[in-house]
Amino acid sequence: MDRRDFLKYSAAGIIGLSLIDGLHPREALAAKKGRYSVVILGDTHYDAADPEYYHAGYTDPNPKREALHRREFVRNGQMWAGRSQGLVKRAACLVDDDTKFVYQVGDLIQGDTADAETHKRFLNDAINIFKNDLAPDLPFVTVAGNHDLRGNDDSVARQAYIEYMAPRMSRELGQDITGPDFLYRCGPDAFVFINFTKPDVERIRGLLEQARGSRHVFLMVHCPVFPYDNHKYFWWFLLGNRKDSHAKERREMRKLLASLNAIVLCGHTHMTELLDWQGDGGRITQMTMSSVWRNDAQATYKELANGADEYMTLLYKDAPELATDANKALFDEYRAGISRYSIADAAGSYKLIVDGRHVWVDFYAGDSARRSKRFKLR
Repeated sequence: MDRRDFLKYSAAGIIGLSLIDGLHPREALAAKKGRYSVVILGDTHYDAADPEYYHAGYTDPNPKREALHRREFVRNGQMWAGRSQGLVKRAACLVDDDTKFVYQVGDLIQGDTADAETHKRFLNDAINIFKNDLAPDLPFVTVAGNHDLRGNDDSVARQAYIEYMAPRMSRELGQDITGPDFLYRCGPDAFVFINFTKPDVERIRGLLEQARGSRHVFLMVHCPVFPYDNHKYFWWFLLGNRKDSHAKERREMRKLLASLNAIVLCGHTHMTELLDWQGDGGRITQMTMSSVWRNDAQATYKELANGADEYMTLLYKDAPELATDANKALFDEYRAGISRYSIADAAGSYKLIVDGRHVWVDFYAGDSARRSKRFKLR
């Protein structure tokens, strides 16, 4: 980041604190004492401009799916050669003296590699770029996304991910990490990182129980915990699937998260979404984030739906045939407990701020110098 960018964003941030929060800049800075922040990138799908750089030798047995993936290679390359660089510069200016680490919500890379060594190189290049451009002296932490585990042979890609990421995350966080599921403590708060694609339910339960008693328990996972409003992928959520064959485990996990009053920080949907749910004797607050800046319109925060009554209504508009009794029952199971809900097709960078019992996320759409939206989580 050059000096002109730093001054542009930093000055705007201080002015924004003064005008929006009603504080003099000196008071705003003083008020930060005793709190901490985490700078967050949503899905990034990092890729090279040349599709062959990471995807040479890539094939898929389904020609239509391979064609779709190759279109994504082009999209990603154009995105990272252009607007995404501005997004990262904006995110870099969110780093403060109180920032503890940088979090990326999964789908760090596009994946779709032909061999293990290319997959590891892909992961290494992405982390080094983001770490160097955002905060070289802070831990950079990511969670497993479905694209991070995808290749000609997914089992090879998954093994390559673990072999690279476990020692890398160990170095970043200064603790021994052996797999994709682990717990990291930041003062009185617990951050539990889990792999959703092949969840080790007993391992996850154990980590969440270890987190019990923490001031705040954050679940760091790529996919949402709640079904999301998309007619193609509404079933792709934690322990969910088309047939809801893991309904018992899904409900048990939801009850455990509610008992911890968990805050879920996730991605996967390429949307910016807030969902607040009460049930099972507790509360789950979910913030979904995206840094896949596909088009100029996503640099503006504009809600597509707002309010509990609008939860899971967009998919019926796009695909009325999905309004089946089974789907309605699944969505109504969650809808009854929703107190707040909003969703926007917006991408950018995010800043989690924890101040005692208060938790909020500031969202900066695209490379906006000013805050686009504040989400109060707690």
